[in-house]
Amino acid sequence: MLKDGAYRKHTGGLRTRLADAMGQVSARLKSLGLTPWIEPNAGMFLWCQLPEGLDAADVARSALAEGVVLAPGNAFSLTQAASGFLRFNVAQSLDPAIFSVLERAMQRVGKGA
Repeated sequence: MLKDGAYRKHTGGLRTRLADAMGQVSARLKSLGLTPWIEPNAGMFLWCQLPEGLDAADVARSALAEGVVLAPGNAFSLTQAASGFLRFNVAQSLDPAIFSVLERAMQRVGKGA
């Protein structure tokens, strides 16, 4: 597999698919009012800041009630200083239902529900 170039071709295809997913997911999240912390050129994770006043753990709990698991920033922060951020795995975030649930969760949390 390494000799005939199949592995290089496979990983190249993965990089291309991840880059496409990154662009699509980033655009969808921006349309919901989330701001990418950094827009990476590669990789599978995208950190986004929620609109002011929203707590990521509250949004994640609200989304979980609809069967969508989100990753609140504080789950990755020893200092618990990332409560306004969500981390998205772009390879698993292309389902349009994720964005619908996220939008509803943000609205519920924003209204104090």
